[in-house]
Amino acid sequence: MRIGELSARTGASVRMLRYYEEQGLLTPVRTDSGYRIYQEADVDRVARIRCMLSAALPSGVVGQALKFLLDGRAAIPDEPADRARIADTLQGELDLLTAKIESLRHSADLLATIVADVRGDVVGPGHPGDPGGAVVRRAVRKAGPALGPTR
Repeated sequence: MRIGELSARTGASVRMLRYYEEQGLLTPVRTDSGYRIYQEADVDRVARIRCMLSAALPSGVVGQALKFLLDGRAAIPDEPADRARIADTLQGELDLLTAKIESLRHSADLLATIVADVRGDVVGPGHPGDPGGAVVRRAVRKAGPALGPTR
């Protein structure tokens, strides 16, 4: 199948499929005229690539995982120490992802509190913490100097 059909069947854009090839995650056969020809198995491969990349795994780690999961190569050694090294790499990525998720949860909680306060009319002019007229507010253009006081 050609790149357009693989794109349609997987939901990955043609540009993303080319990126996967550039990263060594996808290896189509080339015709004499340079067209990419993909195998039926590449549909599943692209689905796995998209899943792992959406989990924020770096493409190098995705490549290692694909070798183990799909390629049938001896990418995961029989030696316990070598297997532990690969498992440690994957665990490190999982730990980073878990930390990012926790940070995003904290940000979401803060934003939810702000939204609730604004909707509940507990912040803003005339409420506790409002500096009132003591602060001169200035209107500012994005790429320019202050325009002057606003009231």
